[in-house]
Amino acid sequence: MKNRMMSICLLFVFLGTLQIACQPAYASDLVIASFEKNGRSDLGTDIGAWNSNPLDTSQGCTIEMMKLYGVLGKPTEESRVMKISYDVAASGPAFNGVYIKLNDIDLTSYDEMSMVIRGDESKGFTTKFKLEMKNNKGERVVFVINGITAEWQKMTVPMQSLKDLGSITDWTKMKEIVLTFDDMTCDYREGVLYVDDIMFSSKK
Repeated sequence: MKNRMMSICLLFVFLGTLQIACQPAYASDLVIASFEKNGRSDLGTDIGAWNSNPLDTSQGCTIEMMKLYGVLGKPTEESRVMKISYDVAASGPAFNGVYIKLNDIDLTSYDEMSMVIRGDESKGFTTKFKLEMKNNKGERVVFVINGITAEWQKMTVPMQSLKDLGSITDWTKMKEIVLTFDDMTCDYREGVLYVDDIMFSSKK
């Protein structure tokens, strides 16, 4: 119950702090996942889908790396992106998602986290989902990516806001990023999202 209440509090905090922008890349970007690496991250680590109950076929999440034209910032190029098909429209509690392993990277010097994302208008999509960062001590921060539309956009989160929460005391050895779809957060319980260029950036 304590962990659930902390997650709920963090969700409300980040509804107000999430920024949507189309900004140029900084010189010191750390690209986590451009999805051009044959199903692995740009760090060489695993990317995969997970389900809270693999035996429950009424819910689930799958991913596919596919090529699309017209991704934000690449209007005339074909770019490989991650297609996420999620379903939390179960009769009971449902949650699932995607993980990206970080291989103990140090994130202390970065100012922003960002991703490029859009929903699939024909399949339907949630406008919000949870995103978590975890370190190798078992500490985590949970916030909401909110304001997703059917158009490509860059969603940016200030790292200092996450650090100020204090739920992660050590950012030098980060374990993974987790995208979570659950029946309490998702406002459309079955749908498709496309994600590209998950990265951390420094303005300095």
